[in-house]
Amino acid sequence: MDKPTPCPNGPGAPRNAADDTIDTLAELVLAAYPPERLARIRSRSEHTWNSAHADTAYDDRISYVMPAMEDPPATQHIGVPGDATDVQREMIYQLKAMVDWSCVDGEYYPGFMSGLEQVTIPSMFGCVKENISQSNHIKPILRSPSDVWSLPPAEIREGAVCHYFLNRMAYKYRRLGGRIPVYMTDVQGPFSCAAQIWGIQDFLLALDEHPDEAHRLLSLCTGAIIQFFHAMYGVTDGTLIPIHCHPMVWVPRDCGVAVSDDFFAVVGPRTVREFSMPYLEKIGEAFGGVTAHTCGNMNHLPATLNEMKTLRALNFGATETDLFKYAGECDPRITILAHKTPDCCFGLPRLNDIEHLRLCARTQRETGVKVFCTMPCGVAHRASPENRKLWADAARLQP
Repeated sequence: MDKPTPCPNGPGAPRNAADDTIDTLAELVLAAYPPERLARIRSRSEHTWNSAHADTAYDDRISYVMPAMEDPPATQHIGVPGDATDVQREMIYQLKAMVDWSCVDGEYYPGFMSGLEQVTIPSMFGCVKENISQSNHIKPILRSPSDVWSLPPAEIREGAVCHYFLNRMAYKYRRLGGRIPVYMTDVQGPFSCAAQIWGIQDFLLALDEHPDEAHRLLSLCTGAIIQFFHAMYGVTDGTLIPIHCHPMVWVPRDCGVAVSDDFFAVVGPRTVREFSMPYLEKIGEAFGGVTAHTCGNMNHLPATLNEMKTLRALNFGATETDLFKYAGECDPRITILAHKTPDCCFGLPRLNDIEHLRLCARTQRETGVKVFCTMPCGVAHRASPENRKLWADAARLQP
């Protein structure tokens, strides 16, 4: 997505063949996930999200999401009509995945994914992407520290990336009358947004050289993030599933919202405590809690993040952060959403699906920290009867 464009096929637009396909697939999704199945998923997921949840019926295994399909997939016979618009094509692919993944008895919760762009919140201040050496970057808009004080108010401007995502989320939600929920788009946390708006190197230097200006920008970014969350809730009539890490997991409303703070992996505890945590706490206070995602290794931060009052969950890759070690130092009121990636840090081993599930189950069993195990949704896992049994056995909390 290089240039934000409005959603086609808005209210009053004529129907096309893609509309018929969307309606057919939506009925298949609703049949595959009847109300009683969704209620079971929500109940077990809440047991994982809330450490005080006392229902021992869910102590048999960890919660997990395995995006897998039968061979051939259940919706193989359903194609994408040639008249499909971009957003319709995206809806069709995602609806097909919802149906295809329904063959696995896990905690996948069907909903529309909203995509991600790191420029979403910075675009509320006028930032745009630029391509440097075949890589996308966010073009900083501050030329000197004093520019912070004259930064225009954050605004969801038509044509900006933030508006693009809201428009698409609204279309997906309204197109099916809210019968299938929508997951949030990726929202970078205040520290990441401030670094992008100022320029990463200059912002990191400013933490020591211009701390007042750094705090001012962090405060503005926090306000913009809160504003954007209210807008996402607005276009989905308050039904938004506020997680993007990964957009397959149901979140109880009292557990707040999720943001990304990838700088957890590259800054120390003092910086996190002074320049990141206060602003994450403000987001948590606004929505009843916060989940923080990071890429890379964050094994240096458990004692620091345990101090956060509103932190409900953390998300990281179990091949990047040592999951068992982190959980052993983590406050048990904090849930860990652990995913598997091909990237490894500090000698951690690559994990196959069974190894990842077993690691998550062992971690919850031996540390008492609730673990939600997720797999990458871009990998085609084969849901044979043998594999489904192996996954279920690996997720058990009894060794």
